[in-house]
Amino acid sequence: MMWPLVLSGVRRRLAALSAIFMAAMLGAALVLLSGSLFETGIRLAAPPKRLTSAPIVLIGEPSYRMLDERGRPTTDYRPYPERHRLDPAVIGTTARIDGVAAGVPVFLLSVAGPTGTLTGQNWTSAALGPFALTEGGKPAADDEIVVTPALARRLRTAPGDTVRLADATYRVAGIAGDPDSPVTLFFTDTRATALSGDGRPDAVAVLPDPGADIDRITARIAASADGVRVLTGDQRGAAEDPAVAASRTSTIVIGAVFGGIVLVVLATVVSALISLSVRQRSREISLLRASGATGRQARRLIVAETMIVSLAGVLTGLVLGVPLTTLVFTLLTGNGIVPDMLSLSIGPLPFAVATATTLLVTWTAARVAARPALRARAIDALREADLPSSRVGSSRVGPLRWILGVLFALGTVALAVLTSLMSPALTSATSGPAVLTGSIAVALLAPAVLRAVLPLLRGVARLRAGSLAGLAVHNTRARAAETATVVTSIALVVGIGAGNLVAQSIQLQAQRDASIASIRADLVVQVPGGADEKLIHQVSTVEGVEAASAFVTSGGWIEHPYDPSHRDRPWPVRGVTADAATKVLTTPVVTGSLSGLTGDTIALPQATAETLALAVGDTLTFRFGDGASAPLRLVATYADRSGYETLLLPHRLLAAHTSSRHVPQLLITVHPENPGETRQALLSALAGTPGTTVGDRTAIETVLNQGAGVQGTVNSLMVAITIAYAAIAVVNTLGISILTRRRELALLRLSGATRRQVRTTLTTEILLLTTTGITAGLIVAAAAIIPTTTATSGTLLHPTPILTVLSLLAVVTSLIIPVTLAATHQAMRKTPAETLAIST
Repeated sequence: MMWPLVLSGVRRRLAALSAIFMAAMLGAALVLLSGSLFETGIRLAAPPKRLTSAPIVLIGEPSYRMLDERGRPTTDYRPYPERHRLDPAVIGTTARIDGVAAGVPVFLLSVAGPTGTLTGQNWTSAALGPFALTEGGKPAADDEIVVTPALARRLRTAPGDTVRLADATYRVAGIAGDPDSPVTLFFTDTRATALSGDGRPDAVAVLPDPGADIDRITARIAASADGVRVLTGDQRGAAEDPAVAASRTSTIVIGAVFGGIVLVVLATVVSALISLSVRQRSREISLLRASGATGRQARRLIVAETMIVSLAGVLTGLVLGVPLTTLVFTLLTGNGIVPDMLSLSIGPLPFAVATATTLLVTWTAARVAARPALRARAIDALREADLPSSRVGSSRVGPLRWILGVLFALGTVALAVLTSLMSPALTSATSGPAVLTGSIAVALLAPAVLRAVLPLLRGVARLRAGSLAGLAVHNTRARAAETATVVTSIALVVGIGAGNLVAQSIQLQAQRDASIASIRADLVVQVPGGADEKLIHQVSTVEGVEAASAFVTSGGWIEHPYDPSHRDRPWPVRGVTADAATKVLTTPVVTGSLSGLTGDTIALPQATAETLALAVGDTLTFRFGDGASAPLRLVATYADRSGYETLLLPHRLLAAHTSSRHVPQLLITVHPENPGETRQALLSALAGTPGTTVGDRTAIETVLNQGAGVQGTVNSLMVAITIAYAAIAVVNTLGISILTRRRELALLRLSGATRRQVRTTLTTEILLLTTTGITAGLIVAAAAIIPTTTATSGTLLHPTPILTVLSLLAVVTSLIIPVTLAATHQAMRKTPAETLAIST
């Protein structure tokens, strides 16, 4: 019996329900986006391009298993910052497994060429991919190479020609592959092994016997080989690009965090819209009660209408979500945030999750927001005014909302305090949740907040409306429950936007300042093919150069003694040349000497050494970024900036444990007399080294903060999408709030008010709501900004990126002004008599 009434209500209120449709549609699309990113991280589908003929590929376990205080493995995993190469013994172990015909080592080398960094492989591994010889022959000597057709075209070379690569000249013995083969050059196996430095292969391709069971072989390898990840199917591409495995954590975290933010915004927006709708339908609900309907029936009617519209919005959102997800993933891959080899996974699960969560959140929000319908009275149907009744439309905040609102507000304070006490590098872990809890608190307590601040805004109202200010304030106060929806939407835009973007900007800037502050060098030399000792010595002897040091960046963990300080991330590690370290770095030595950084040694920040009870001469166990572990002797301690400490290692030792296996940069300190001439002299001295460039301190800062910029881009993109969602909510709620007051505005005009006076009163009300929403949003944002500033700089004051805040305020203004004017014009388009006749 109720469904005809529900469908009739949907048809009659289609315009008002369109806002809920939009919220559900965008919510489903964004949840599908987050779910697809989550599934992409779980599946890590990356079809191989170089190892297409190998059904099974082995790589080193890409995640480090953290140890506890007793040195026992835990269930806590962290991605290795470098490629985890394999022990050569794995080849023999795998070959002895029943059903395995052979294990082929695969070396993937970074080689500097005339046109940039190239990928090199050992010739034996060419048979595993689309690299059949088409011209010439295979490389027979260590000074011979084979190139793919694409690389031959790029280098304008043919069999018999010579090519300069890094520090050696090679003869092109042949061309292998088809025109679509990846750009690759092939060395002899002995030359590739020598270039690898330690002979550890990047991967091992397993070739099974004809007819062998692949699944059985995979299980046997996994059981017999420790520290090895077995890849099959579309996962094999992770062997070619270590960034594929490293992107698992980032895509999962992005998907989970972004999905949580979207669901919070969805619940807040839908709840506010339904609350607004219920209060505006108070007379209609009372008429239902007068005709015999119970409060529960009225509530079910509202929920049913909402769910019908929400279901239509969800289905539309799922269709919209596919191109949106593809577009966002394309932006992520195009900016190097995720590797090109990684494939987007949009399976049935993200669709199911998007549908279920969006409808569940909408249903829950509808039931909670429709609770006032339970208290509707039949006598309220006799009211002539459109002002909410004391029961259905009361601006009083109920006990449950007060309790929840206060709890979320206290949670925001607790998170803010926790953020201020955390390490600067970890502030984003709690500052983001603080913004969310603060936004929820504002949404729950918005009517009370609005009523509390209105007396303080009378002066603002007088500036805008003059003698009409009292009417504007009275209207806003009387409709606090309804108009609080607008306040909530504006607070979401400002709070989430300013809180996340500004806090992130402060954190990244502090990180940049700390990283460059420890560098004394004036120039950085980028050497794509790697700098050897000969090149370092050559640079150091250039006229005007005071000191030249190799510079390698990586990460790792101190395993023994137990180090609790970096359980969530690896230590930042820098490799430098011992003799030049003090001349290119600003870190003051406390004990020992950095000139001792040779061989298996390490230098620690003084505070870390004291925490671990280590002194110069003691030995610690260090886990490198590529998974290798070694005992290192402490040779020096130094003062470092708290929260941004780094470890120092010999450059040769650290370079051997990086994915590229070489020294990619040199730090140069020059004499102050003629820095320009020194730079030109360096360029001349390096003219024979392919791809080498010389940059200033800005280039040094870029080198030091490569990962931070990528993560900042990801966060900014996700927050921008969330802001856009909340901004649409502002437009919807504001438009509906004004358009549903046609009858009230018509009565004002019949009582003698002119169009201009009505427009002035209405825009003044919107000004009061906007001011309250912006203020509430800035207070929420402060829960992230102030603690982040305290943690990164130790003070409450910071040159906050004011441009970001002003941009957000400009966005809010650009949304509110045209929507207010358009909705006001539409609401007063007809004469008062016509409006009242339609509304009756």
